[in-house]
Amino acid sequence: MQETQVEKRKQTKTLFMEALLSSWAAWTALFVMVGVMLSHGNPLISGAAVLIAAILGMNGLARTDMWLTSEGPGWWRKHKFLKIFHHITDEGELAGIFVGVVALIVLFVVGEGSHLHFPYMEAFTLLGIMSAANIAVQYMIPVMGVIEKFFGIRGVLIGGSLLSSLTGEPAASVFLAEYVKKRVNPEDRPKVATGLAATIGSGGGLMPFAAPPILIVYSILVSEFNWGIPTLIAFVGAGCVAHVITSSFWFAKYIKPNEDVHPKIDMKGVALLAMMAVVVLWHIFYPGLALWIFDGALGITSWYLAHKKYKDCSEGLKEDAFTAKWQPIILAVLLVALEIIGVIADPLIASLSHQIPASFPPILIMFTLFFMTAWVSHFADNALASRVFIMVAVVLKGTFGMELGSLFAASVVMGALFGGFLLIPANLPNFYLARAFKVTPGAWVKVSWILYPSGIAYAVWMLMRYYMF
Repeated sequence: MQETQVEKRKQTKTLFMEALLSSWAAWTALFVMVGVMLSHGNPLISGAAVLIAAILGMNGLARTDMWLTSEGPGWWRKHKFLKIFHHITDEGELAGIFVGVVALIVLFVVGEGSHLHFPYMEAFTLLGIMSAANIAVQYMIPVMGVIEKFFGIRGVLIGGSLLSSLTGEPAASVFLAEYVKKRVNPEDRPKVATGLAATIGSGGGLMPFAAPPILIVYSILVSEFNWGIPTLIAFVGAGCVAHVITSSFWFAKYIKPNEDVHPKIDMKGVALLAMMAVVVLWHIFYPGLALWIFDGALGITSWYLAHKKYKDCSEGLKEDAFTAKWQPIILAVLLVALEIIGVIADPLIASLSHQIPASFPPILIMFTLFFMTAWVSHFADNALASRVFIMVAVVLKGTFGMELGSLFAASVVMGALFGGFLLIPANLPNFYLARAFKVTPGAWVKVSWILYPSGIAYAVWMLMRYYMF
């Protein structure tokens, strides 16, 4: 009995520290940002405050409730209207959206909202591709079974992760998690989840719409550095492939051999997979208004099918139902929120970029930008880190020229792609992976750092790219 009380006190203390560091500090930073902007104060302070609010908030804005109710009643879990909060599985994403909404309101109040760029095209792209993947996910399992038959489980991990460049990273996390999660021992789930986070996080680097850190800055890469898909592949893609292959060695051994006989794909499956392929190709070759309307229709269809599937589900499946219905929409809106947060942070980042001496060797600046972006990506969403630090490359382009500016931009993008594995809020697919493998934030970070040496793949590619000039 005494031991139980000691354990309870320890748990309460842990939750208190999480609330203090994540929730309360985030709320404080958010109030500072609002106060400074409303009083037309220093934009550097408001930029720092909104970044702190977003970073800490996405790691646990609602943890205060966890602490306060850790030993109290859970009456709200059965309340007619409040019970939905018991089934929310996207707290980190919703916290990021909340910070973005507050930032947007303040920008309009102070008269700075009329010139905002809303990445609605990117948001609809993410919504459409992930919704299509949700609809077709069950029919990808037989395809992966064929790949494993010929190339083994590492072939599935590498191929499936690189496939995220076509399906989008959040969608690839759905495919791969569904395929392997039942073949992993409970004690090995954190290793496989974080390993998939690393391979999927890099696997989306071959196309502009697949990885959120690229999707959110691609318009800047095009307008400021004249990038296109060939340039993206030449500067970033090869490093991504190398990292996927390298990091797959860390965790493939924890996935047990396949003992199930996967069903063959019927005509419905063929049709849905063909639909997903058409959606992907449409985004590559013919983006436009008609496509974004279709993306919206896919989002509605995905929600309806998930609602129908989980309409009368048990209490144990309520969280799965919430994820299936809402995650594509939540991630699409989060992408817009991160852009708004980045707008307020731009003056701070531009100021910091001017602190980098022009006398620094370009290769040192490359690696500095890579590790700074990766480090911030560990704690914030890597799309936010990419959006923030790409402005450093834009500023440095004026000093070092277009070619070196492109190298700096590539370093930022690769740093964001690499950095998205260490913590759950570091990359959008991680939220789904953590839920699919039932990995807590603590268990995640205990094993994710082991993957850090896989970053040598990016380092080697950056050196090769630099000496190609």
